[in-house]
Amino acid sequence: MVWAGRRRLDGDWQPAGSEDTCRTGTNGPPSGQRHCVVSAEDDAARWEAAIERAYQARRRRYPDQALEWRLLYSPRRVLNGARVAFIGLNPGGRVVDPSHGKFSSEAGSAYRREVEDWGPSSALQDQVMALFARLDVVPEEVLAGNLVPFRSPSEDTLQGAPEAIAFGKTLWREILGKVTPRVVVSMGRTANREIASLLRVRAARRYPTGWGNYTASRGTFPGGIWIGLPHLSQFKIMKRRESQEALDDLFRNLG
Repeated sequence: MVWAGRRRLDGDWQPAGSEDTCRTGTNGPPSGQRHCVVSAEDDAARWEAAIERAYQARRRRYPDQALEWRLLYSPRRVLNGARVAFIGLNPGGRVVDPSHGKFSSEAGSAYRREVEDWGPSSALQDQVMALFARLDVVPEEVLAGNLVPFRSPSEDTLQGAPEAIAFGKTLWREILGKVTPRVVVSMGRTANREIASLLRVRAARRYPTGWGNYTASRGTFPGGIWIGLPHLSQFKIMKRRESQEALDDLFRNLG
């Protein structure tokens, strides 16, 4: 058994592995504690509870930004394993649609227009769907979500951003460690920086996007490849004819 050696969101120790067992021992974590390797369903329940606790604490601290939270844009079954992950910073907007799932989107990928109507933001859905097509992956099989689950009208208005990002990185360190995607794509400057840090990306280099001097990034992490894109709501490169040759190079040989 190899122990991850990190504290989980609930303060316990999380060993690597997927079998549903518990044991007490001294091989890695503090002596005498009870250590469990839990199922994806148990992990999902624990993560959902941790997010809700953190959100309620944020409501008390920032009462004018009680805009709920949202984690995954995919069905929760992706937590059992996914080849591709796609991660943005946080859910945006001032309006909460109660029909949208908070922890996951069980009706299908939220990036499908037939699943959710994002109104003015539907162009982002189209861009992400084009990204999934380029990656040759079914949208519902992508681990897609927000680094920070807490909603804000914009990135600039996310209150308590450093603590929110720190919470998100702890959460996603566990999620990515459980799901182990081989390709991780992030979007937007802040998400790119934080995901690259979380994954300990190495040998990152910049790639042209075919949009002026704006670039994307690509590097490796233990077990996979990371790609950092500009935010696709502003830079609609995935369906832009002038960007296709540059994207061919960026997404080449992903395995």
